[in-house]
Amino acid sequence: MTFEETYKKYKHIIHYLLKKYNIQYNYDEYAQLLLIKMWGLTKIYNSQKRTSLNSFLYSRLNFYLIDLFRMHHALPLVDALEQEVNVTSINGDYESMLVFQHFLSLLTSKEQQWLRFKFSGLKQYEIAELLNCSVSTLKNYQKRVQQKYLKFYSED
Repeated sequence: MTFEETYKKYKHIIHYLLKKYNIQYNYDEYAQLLLIKMWGLTKIYNSQKRTSLNSFLYSRLNFYLIDLFRMHHALPLVDALEQEVNVTSINGDYESMLVFQHFLSLLTSKEQQWLRFKFSGLKQYEIAELLNCSVSTLKNYQKRVQQKYLKFYSED
């Protein structure tokens, strides 16, 4: 079977995966990368050793797309606290920026690091690895930050 025939028969997998992960931004780029990967997979597919071509393509393309997401998120982390300060200063909301900076000054350095990583979207176990501590320690940081946050913003 030529690749054109394979593509016509199995192109729904690409669009299904993109819809499954709710890809709206860079849809065409992801579709093109999956198409290239599909072409490579059809070259290495062996029907005698593998399951059906449909399930082979689905599973491999699914894992490839997840790897693409990981590569995309492996880019340098944006400091969310600096980004928050930049956004508020751009909007001209200097008072909120100062209040936020004052709140940050109440946190310990470990709590600030935890908050930065949390704002960046990292999972607890990833933060634990970066801070070289246990997940239960992170939960304590989280609890203390929440308590300080509630106390700080309820005083106003």
